[in-house]
Amino acid sequence: MLEDQRWQPVPGTAGAEIYPFLRKPDVCCSNAYLIRTPGDILLIDTGADAGQMDRILSLVEDLLREAPRPVTLFLTHCHADHCYRAARDRRFRAIPGLTVAAEETGARALESGDPVRTVAELMGWEIEPLPVGLPLLAARDREALEMGGGIALHRQEIPLRSGETVLVYHTPGHSPDSICIRLGGCLFIGDLLFSTSPGVAGLAGWDQPALLASVGRVRWILAHEPVSLCCPGHGRSIPAAAMPALLDRLQEEAEGMAEVGAFDRERLADALEHAVDLLQESNRIFAAIAGRLYALAYRLDDLGEAAEARRYQDLLESDQIDTFLADFSRFADEFETGKKLEVQLVLKAVQVIQRIEAHFAGDRLNHVVEASLLRRAGRLLADFMATITGSRDHACLAAADLPPVLRDLIAEALTPPFSDEAFIEAADDPAAYRAELVSRLAYLPLFESVDLSLDAESPLPPVLVDRERFSDEVAGVLEDMAAAGAREIRLTLRREEDAVGLLIRGPAPLSARRLRFYRRKFGLAGASLETFGDDPGLLLLLRPAPS
Repeated sequence: MLEDQRWQPVPGTAGAEIYPFLRKPDVCCSNAYLIRTPGDILLIDTGADAGQMDRILSLVEDLLREAPRPVTLFLTHCHADHCYRAARDRRFRAIPGLTVAAEETGARALESGDPVRTVAELMGWEIEPLPVGLPLLAARDREALEMGGGIALHRQEIPLRSGETVLVYHTPGHSPDSICIRLGGCLFIGDLLFSTSPGVAGLAGWDQPALLASVGRVRWILAHEPVSLCCPGHGRSIPAAAMPALLDRLQEEAEGMAEVGAFDRERLADALEHAVDLLQESNRIFAAIAGRLYALAYRLDDLGEAAEARRYQDLLESDQIDTFLADFSRFADEFETGKKLEVQLVLKAVQVIQRIEAHFAGDRLNHVVEASLLRRAGRLLADFMATITGSRDHACLAAADLPPVLRDLIAEALTPPFSDEAFIEAADDPAAYRAELVSRLAYLPLFESVDLSLDAESPLPPVLVDRERFSDEVAGVLEDMAAAGAREIRLTLRREEDAVGLLIRGPAPLSARRLRFYRRKFGLAGASLETFGDDPGLLLLLRPAPS
């Protein structure tokens, strides 16, 4: 394993040493690897951090004072987080004997200052053209290694003055110009292992079939070349023996990504808006769940059920969702003050969601929290991830008769999820008795003092809708209105020209952010949402199902 910012031998070489700049995975800056030999200075990527570049320049200046020699920057690909400082820092570009080496398609993007191919546009950065003196893997310079299955691995050998050889392998997929670079036993793999990450998959030039082929190419390299250590573009080095399992996971993830959409400025803007809504709604939903658990534990303890109370207290104490959301909130505050980029906030939301999903165990809460709230919590996370990956699945839309759907929803809202009969029958079964007791104590009669009614014109045609999702989102609106103090909520189903409309009238208008949130959520259920200025009513329009 490589140690951060310390000279150490490059395995498999005669005297080459490496000084790695290892960073926690960060979309705004990559790792960089500085290598010295008696006859050469090599650099694998520069990253985009000004402080990292200052340190690189200081080391390179020291090395050149010791012995003048050529300096070659190899870029694993042209994305700005790997090369921004190389393009923007005049001091770096003025290094005597500097040559920039990049795969030939990436070289064209760098030399033209292409803001899309370098993803600088997505980062909100201005990129400058970067001259590339050594285009890599051109047809005249490469050899093709047959791996079987009609897939070739293009490889180029670059001799160094020290007698060592740098080998460059074309491994497209993450980007068309992605390469792996080997010196001795070190294989520099760029962003290969991050190619399927949300917010990375779908970047300009991302190619799922090419990525799957490159997974096979890297397997071949590891099996046929003397690689002992893999050095990624972000994070710590990886022993070669650990790579097959990581490649298995990468291949499995990539195989399911045939429909990933382009992650561009438009999708970034959509994801950014969704991330803000996600923070607000996550705090509301998970605060509600935590409140139920606190209240339940208190009541159980008060009734002498100390062991059962402790179980729910332990669930709260072991749950880190509040910590994740607080961390996300701090990050959002830094974004508001200009300390974080748009894409950083979006990818932070991805990180938080993945952590919440790992800790959120809905099956343990079935007797505590109503099913619709648990489903909404799960969908909240899944819908954001769908925004990031560009996948929108409307396959659940089906014909449904709305009046009985809404009557069932109202009945469920007004009916406790337990019965006296079930409580009596459970008296002789301690486990069943505790489950029934928990259901009663956790029940929150939100609509106990609300006059909740439905009026429906007749006849109305069936509509195309995701029934469960639509019902859950309507339940969420009703809960919002009840929490705002509504004593009367009217639902009215009626014809609206060529659509069926559901009008929901409550106590006060929802905030603009809540309306935006519900417009998105109902859109995924098959309904469009309309408002009436200061009128507190919401109108949901649904298309009639084909007859």
